[in-house]
Amino acid sequence: MKRPSRYLAAATLGLALFAAACGDDSDTEAEPSTPAADGGSGGGGGLADVCPNPIVIQKDWLAEIEHAPVYQLIGPDGKMSENTYEGEIGDTGVTLRIIDGGPGLGEGQTVISSLFTGNLKTNEMPTLAFVMTNDAAVFSEQFPVVGVVSPLRKSPQMIFWDPATYPDGFETVDDLIEFAKTGNKIYVGSIAETFGKWLVDEGVPESAFIEGYAGDAENFVTNGGKWLNQGYSSNEKWDFENGRGWEKPIDYVYVSDLGFDYYPSVLSVAKDKLEELSPCLELLVPMIQQATVDYVTDPTPINEMLEKYNEEGHGAAYWKTPLELNEAGFEVMIEDELIGNENGSIGGFDMARVQKTIDNVKSGFDDRANPDVKAEDIATNQFIDESIALP
Repeated sequence: MKRPSRYLAAATLGLALFAAACGDDSDTEAEPSTPAADGGSGGGGGLADVCPNPIVIQKDWLAEIEHAPVYQLIGPDGKMSENTYEGEIGDTGVTLRIIDGGPGLGEGQTVISSLFTGNLKTNEMPTLAFVMTNDAAVFSEQFPVVGVVSPLRKSPQMIFWDPATYPDGFETVDDLIEFAKTGNKIYVGSIAETFGKWLVDEGVPESAFIEGYAGDAENFVTNGGKWLNQGYSSNEKWDFENGRGWEKPIDYVYVSDLGFDYYPSVLSVAKDKLEELSPCLELLVPMIQQATVDYVTDPTPINEMLEKYNEEGHGAAYWKTPLELNEAGFEVMIEDELIGNENGSIGGFDMARVQKTIDNVKSGFDDRANPDVKAEDIATNQFIDESIALP
C-alpha cells in the first residue's frame, strides 16, 4: 500500500519527440485508437457478450498516474463519485468501474483479499485487482491469483538520498551494507516484508533500518539528508524537490535495480475464475495494452482528469495530484522506463523475472503461501497481444 504525499513541470521536448515517435512509427500499434473499441474481434463476439457488466477493477491506492491506463479505457469524461470512477469502455456497451484502494477498500481489507471476499466499502466483487507479483507469491495458497497484464514494467519504488551529502550515491546492496557502518539510518515501511525484508536477507543489518515510513518527510528532513528514505520516483522526486521542507535535488536507486525486481500493480484475477473470465480477457487485455500506449502518446487528458478527481475530494482529503505533479511523474516513468515493452510488447511478463521475485520472497513463506509456487502459477502471457507495443 502506498503513501499520503504527492508529482516537475509540463511536458519537455524529449516527451514531445517521444509522442511524435509514437505517431510516426509505422511498424507499431501506437495509434491512439483502442483495438476492437466496439467490442468486436473479427468474427468473434463483442465485449458485452463475454464480460461481466460492469467490469470492476480494484486499485491498490488512490487515483494516480500509475493507474492511468485503466482510466484511459474510459477516457477523461467518466462519472466521478466517492472512491469510484466509471464509464463505458469505448462503445462496447460495457461499463467499467474503477475503485480506489486505501480508504476505498474498507477497513481491514487488502487488495488481494478483495478478489475473494469483495470490497467491503462498496460491497462489490472486483473482476480484476492490482496485485504486486511478490504479494501474489506470498499469498499463493490463501488468495491464489493470476496476473494477466502489467501496464507498468518496473516499480517506481526507490530509496533516495541527498546528493550533496552522498555524491557517489548508492547502486548496489553492498553500497547499503557499507552505508550501515556510518550509523545513519534507512527509513522504510517495514523490514518484515517486501523489499525491506529482502535487503535484510541480503546482508544489510537490521540496525540500519528505521521502520514506519508512510509517505512522511520528517525523518529525512530533520536529519539533514543524512538518512536514506523509501519513496516513489513518480511522486517523491517532484514532491521533495519542490517542497516537503526540502526543496533541493534528490537522487535515488530503484529497488528493482538493487535486485528486488517485481512487477507492481499487475491486473490480476482470482485463479479459480481464470477459465470463466478467459473469453473476456482475450478481448479486454489487448484493450488495456492499447490504452497504455494511448496514454503514453497523449497523457494530458487523463492527467487533467486525475487532478480534478482528487481536487474535488473523491479519493481522500489529504490526496491531491496537481497537474504539474502528474506531468512530472509521467516524465519520470518515461525517462526511467517504468512504462515500457517487455519481450517486445507492452504489458507482458518476463517469466524469469517473476520466478526471481518468488525466489526473493520465499524466506518469508508461511501457511499463506504454496511452497511449490512457480512463475506460471501467478502470471500468464496467454492474453497478451504481441503486436501492441511502444516504439
